[in-house]
Amino acid sequence: MRLPARGRRAGGILRGHVKASIHPKDWELLAILQSEGKATYADLARRVNLSQTAVHERVKKLEARGVIRGYAASVDPAAAGYGITAFSWLTQAPGTPGTDLTDAFAGIPEVEECHHIAGEADYLLKIRARDTRHLEAVIVRLQAITSVFTSETDIVLSTAFERRPLRLVEADETDGPGSA
Repeated sequence: MRLPARGRRAGGILRGHVKASIHPKDWELLAILQSEGKATYADLARRVNLSQTAVHERVKKLEARGVIRGYAASVDPAAAGYGITAFSWLTQAPGTPGTDLTDAFAGIPEVEECHHIAGEADYLLKIRARDTRHLEAVIVRLQAITSVFTSETDIVLSTAFERRPLRLVEADETDGPGSA
């Protein structure tokens, strides 16, 4: 993970639209917390060379600004009984593109992620199911939602990785062809 150069002012996008500066020490804290959410303030302070009080204040400010959205345990879906992962592309019925379906999708607990997308489909959903019969029941529930016109679902055979930490970069840094 690449962090901004020391002493340079860094910027970021918060909640998709608010631009705000992020101090280099905050970038360091974010990098650690993404992979070690249970790190103590003492450990963070030692690793970024600040006092525990300063680290605590920085983390609280990052939380208040919405940069840090929360903390959660990463649960192995298969160990929790959800051995099937699928992605479903859903298209809204003609004449209903202004209808927001996210609340309807959120009401189905097996829908882990919901993305409103551009392209042939309108939504991309990530679904976790116990088995193919359970997945079929989830798809039937999705297709029964008013304004859902078509759906196409792909079952994941294997997953190389997911939930990677964000690559933290400065807002003005661009990755063009040939950049490292």
